[in-house]
Amino acid sequence: MLHLIDANNRNQLFFNRLLEASYRVRYDQYVKGRGWKALDRPDQRELDQFDTSAATYLVWADAGEVVGGARLIPTTKPHLMSEVFPHIVTFASVPKSPRVWELTRLFTARGGHSSANRRNVTGEVFCSLFEFGLFKKLEGISVVCDTFFLPRVLDAGIEIKPLGIPTPYDEGTCIACYMPVNVQQLRAARGGVHDSVLFDIDTSTEGRQPAYVRQDEHVFH
Repeated sequence: MLHLIDANNRNQLFFNRLLEASYRVRYDQYVKGRGWKALDRPDQRELDQFDTSAATYLVWADAGEVVGGARLIPTTKPHLMSEVFPHIVTFASVPKSPRVWELTRLFTARGGHSSANRRNVTGEVFCSLFEFGLFKKLEGISVVCDTFFLPRVLDAGIEIKPLGIPTPYDEGTCIACYMPVNVQQLRAARGGVHDSVLFDIDTSTEGRQPAYVRQDEHVFH
């Protein structure tokens, strides 16, 4: 089940526990798995300077076990592309608009006890990005990602535009990109497999805006 966690509910015990668990999964994913030693912490929680009250989290959990998730930050606030990687944006300006949010820390846990299909979890988290974007009436989602991320997105038929050329960093090669938010993008993300996962949005009618949050998700206020 997907949950949306933001400044309005992150201090509630249930959501706080999910958020704390997601930090530990991120540590396993990025520090242990990817070797991002600059983010190493003795408490084995992966947090950076952008895990603030401005961040919104999409967390996929199975009976309290975090299996996947992502972080979204308004580009009007300090974010990864503006503060750490502005030099890799060479085709345009670093996005800074209330209608563009930045995606970071997209992950799917490789271990754990959940029997959830990891591919399905990844797909649902990706769908939720566009459902969230449509609900918030965003124009786009920016992202600094590893270059291996691009073929997976393009193969799904999702439009993603480079904002610069691939740039080496200590643990790999990254690129700044921009994904438009529209119904067609959500339809591609769903791929005929996923229904609404966070917000009820009918992709069969062009331009329809989401009407409401699914009540059984208990994610909104």
